[in-house]
Amino acid sequence: MVEKMDDFERELREQLRTREAPAGFAARVMARASERRASRWEWFGFGMPVWRWAVAALLVAGMVVGGVEHDRQQRIAGERAREQVLLALRITGSTLRDVQTKVSASSGERLSQKGAGRAVPERDE
Repeated sequence: MVEKMDDFERELREQLRTREAPAGFAARVMARASERRASRWEWFGFGMPVWRWAVAALLVAGMVVGGVEHDRQQRIAGERAREQVLLALRITGSTLRDVQTKVSASSGERLSQKGAGRAVPERDE
């Protein structure tokens, strides 16, 4: 068991000892680094690949367009509701005029619009 540990330690020391870099290693590393920086499609500043920026921009644009469309749909629904309320008021007003005409024709009196059920005598002109 001691021999195995000694072999392991010897191998470990061999692997961890300082070695000289191969000739031209630093030049190759610097050349590769400048190639990577020059590639405009790979990096677009702030250490983020271009495709991530594109995805982020698409998501933001989608949210803006979705918000604008939501507002438009809400406005359309509000206009529809307004039209329905106005139609209901016109129908109600027309119905009330018809009822008032029928009541005044049968009783000879005209109903006041402010007081429900109050009769206003007709004036002789």
